[in-house]
Amino acid sequence: MLTCNGLTVRDNFNDNHSWNREVIREYRDPILENAGFRHLQGSLFNSAIMKTCVISPMFRRRYLENPKDPNAFEGPVVVFDGPEDYLKRIEDVSTPIDDTTILIMRGTGPLGYPGAAEVVNMQPPSYLLRKGIRSLPCIGDGRQSGTSSSPSILNASPEAAAGGNLALLRDGDNIRIDLNRRRVDILVPEEELKRRRVELDAKGGYAIPESQTPWQEMFRRETDQLSEAMVLREAVKYQRVAQRCPQPRHNH
Repeated sequence: MLTCNGLTVRDNFNDNHSWNREVIREYRDPILENAGFRHLQGSLFNSAIMKTCVISPMFRRRYLENPKDPNAFEGPVVVFDGPEDYLKRIEDVSTPIDDTTILIMRGTGPLGYPGAAEVVNMQPPSYLLRKGIRSLPCIGDGRQSGTSSSPSILNASPEAAAGGNLALLRDGDNIRIDLNRRRVDILVPEEELKRRRVELDAKGGYAIPESQTPWQEMFRRETDQLSEAMVLREAVKYQRVAQRCPQPRHNH
């Protein structure tokens, strides 16, 4: 991969040496092998990423080490419409969450929040934490902190507010996550999903909070999905302005 100077990372640093291998390690001696992200798609979304480097041994044993179905699992979902809904319901004993549940966070993407909030990494309810279950699978159309230790599937695009299938999910629906095939699929009959889509469209689509500032309104109108980097759709028209406009106009 080329860097901004036209050379690869290897070309730039091949002859340099790090005197502190705790800070910059050799390529053949990584802190963690096979770390990074995995791109996923499927019937739940067209694009999402999973932070695989934070999959803990406990999470792997619980969800990914079935010898009959390695690196894949299925489970029922509980759906939260934004972090407020999560905080309201996560400790409610009537919310159907156990150690097989997949937590869904929607309404938190570029349009829904707006701005794509860092709220996809969700903690299990306290009664599961007391049993030693430190994390549940999480999926959402928002983001999560780069320092989070949750192996969430995030940046799901299109988001619920843009008509994505996240908007069709209901508590108790089953989904399948298959890391080998890089897919996440809804295990709900197609006819039922079509019926839900008609019902949702009749209500005007997935409901989102109103914009609270003119900047939020403009952001929602002009910004693309996280699969397209959540940039202004027309931004590419203004690349290389310095080359095209030797004397850019200013207002001083």
